Amino acid sequence: MNFCRWLFCAFLICFLPFSASAKIYTTPILAEAHELLQTSPEKSLRITDRYLKQRRMSEQTESSRVHVNDDTDHSVRTPLNTVNAMQIKARAHSLLNQPDRAISTIKKAIKLAIENELEFTIIETQLIYSKIYWENLQNSVLALKLLDNIDTTISQSEPLKLTKQVKVLQYETLLQRAVIESAVGTEEKAEKLFSKAKRLLTNLDNTTALIEYQLTLGQHYLKYNHYDLALDRLLSGYWLSVEEDNKAQTAVANLGLATLFEQRSVFDKALEHATQAGEFFEHFKRTQPLAKTLALIASIYEQQGRYNLALVHYFNALDQESQLKHDGRSSQLYLNIARVYLQLYNYPKAEQYLQQARQMAKRSGNEALNADTLLLEGKLLLAEGHIAKAISTLQSGLLAASRIGQLNLQLQGEVILSQAFEQNSDYYNALLSQRRYEQLFERQQKTQLKSNVEVFKQQQRMMERSLMLEELERQQFESEKSLYQQQQVSIFLISLLLVVSIVLWRRHSVANMLQNRFKQLRTEFYTHPRSGLRNLRMLNARLPDSLQQSSANFEQWHLGDIINEPLSDRLRFALVEIPFLKHIYLERGYQQGLEMERQLGAYFQNEVCKPARLYHFSDAMFLYIEPNSRLNSEPAQLADSIQQLIDGFIADRHIDNKVRIGMAEYPFLPRAYTAINDQELIDILLMATNAARLNNKKEEGSQWVHLSAIDAAPAASFASDNIRKACLQGINNGLVKVQASTSLEFCWNNDHDSDNKVN
Repeated sequence: MNFCRWLFCAFLICFLPFSASAKIYTTPILAEAHELLQTSPEKSLRITDRYLKQRRMSEQTESSRVHVNDDTDHSVRTPLNTVNAMQIKARAHSLLNQPDRAISTIKKAIKLAIENELEFTIIETQLIYSKIYWENLQNSVLALKLLDNIDTTISQSEPLKLTKQVKVLQYETLLQRAVIESAVGTEEKAEKLFSKAKRLLTNLDNTTALIEYQLTLGQHYLKYNHYDLALDRLLSGYWLSVEEDNKAQTAVANLGLATLFEQRSVFDKALEHATQAGEFFEHFKRTQPLAKTLALIASIYEQQGRYNLALVHYFNALDQESQLKHDGRSSQLYLNIARVYLQLYNYPKAEQYLQQARQMAKRSGNEALNADTLLLEGKLLLAEGHIAKAISTLQSGLLAASRIGQLNLQLQGEVILSQAFEQNSDYYNALLSQRRYEQLFERQQKTQLKSNVEVFKQQQRMMERSLMLEELERQQFESEKSLYQQQQVSIFLISLLLVVSIVLWRRHSVANMLQNRFKQLRTEFYTHPRSGLRNLRMLNARLPDSLQQSSANFEQWHLGDIINEPLSDRLRFALVEIPFLKHIYLERGYQQGLEMERQLGAYFQNEVCKPARLYHFSDAMFLYIEPNSRLNSEPAQLADSIQQLIDGFIADRHIDNKVRIGMAEYPFLPRAYTAINDQELIDILLMATNAARLNNKKEEGSQWVHLSAIDAAPAASFASDNIRKACLQGINNGLVKVQASTSLEFCWNNDHDSDNKVN
């Protein structure tokens, strides 16, 4: 039975959905709380508290279903989601520097996970427990013990070894170990752990984890003064976080870079990065990192000699640390403030803050702070003229600094002590102090040299790879050169056989290209550039020939050369004005106007089928031509079909669908087929369309006007240089019949300026 349960759990864990890039929460509330951890832990804490209070714990189910998440019922929470909520809550308490609450919450989460046999979640929770012990309490012993338990559990659990999730846990465990080992001073061990973590990281495909790794490793190098390596890692993490738009990690990278530049005395860049980090921490009310950033900015100002600005930022940092109740960091700030006042020769203030720093350092038991306090006190006593007391205090400070191995403090103390002996006229001891300073400085230089040697070795390895690459490139060039010579001989022999074929093929290609180009130019010449329809050039080229052919057929029939009347050669013309094309550019812009006109042209090409033809006459006018084999067809039918065509295009576009149509037939004069040519016919159509336009101003909706000569209309009545004037006279004399969509009276005299004289 136990074996079957083990086998089922292993199978279930293997097929759980998992992404190495981020932990997946089945409840959106918890996902939101997790996202807010780095920017607003207070809000994250409120969300998880509300989630735990508003939902009751679901009843414990069988062991085979402990990993199932069913959140369809919003009044309950599963054991797994409860543990996840407690994890987020504990991390929020940790970020808010509330270690007691964080530990209490994470212990409850571990207990609940054990009760529900959530094996993976137990290990995950223990990892958070270890991070709390280290980040908040700096308890490396308990933190490493928890990490050892995690490694033991993973090695003894066969189901966990089958999952991909365990790789994430192993990576995070290694990284946490490396951070702790780096902090406690075991540099080599920490770097080995960082290397192992990197090998696991390459298989996770997780950009966020990669940024965290780069920044953590950069902080490690910075701690041990490997500035070149630290700069490389911190910059890599910075640009990756900027690229991923991860503001929290960008702020951490900015703080690391600011610390690095401050230690290298590049104060302008340090101030730039520190300011950016401080803006983020202040915006999201991250008190602890904000205090560190403010202290760093103050240190930069102090080193620049801008003491007033340094004091302002030190006091602001002290306010933040007072809220966090960190005696160690607060005492360091008091010490820094005292040092600034000493630089300003304000000895009472310096003594006041130095005394507070001394008291807090003793309470915290920080030996480095005690040594630093003694050295600053000795410097203050020396400045006040108490030389003997200053010498005694400085010697105590140097003894404390040497006991804890603080080389920088020893260097500072020996310089001040040498000055004190010199002022006391004890030149022998001043010289001894100076020699001890030189010995310490030489030791420091050796340490830096060792760091530079490591950097040099890395650069040497890069140079060796570069030289090897250059050698390979040289060999490749030689091989390519030899191969090229052989190819040239072969190409020369083959080219003699192919030269004629190439010339012929070239001539043929040029001919085809020119022909295709000619076809393209011809198409563009006879095509409207916006709608893609046949344009006015095509109309002028085709219409006279078409009308002449129709006239010739009519004349042959009239003279008896052909027996049957050529009804199929009769043509009906409709000049259509579409008003919305005039306004679409003004209403919707140039690009949408072009697109609308292109769509309209494509629509007309699909809808207008042969033998009917459609030409883009002008910007908003189209000429429609179709055979008129049925002489008794009504103009209204053609107008309705054109209106339906326009309505089909407009559909859901919310555009005015009204049109103005002028119509006429060819031949216009039934007894004189050749009396009116193509240009005169178009002039008649324009006159009819203009009449429809004028009617449209008086009456809403689409308007059409049809002009046709009566059967008995003599050709002599239209034998004039001005067809419009002749047509108007024909209308007045009853020779031209006018049909329209409206019963309004027509004012033909206003149709054209040249017609104003017509009575």
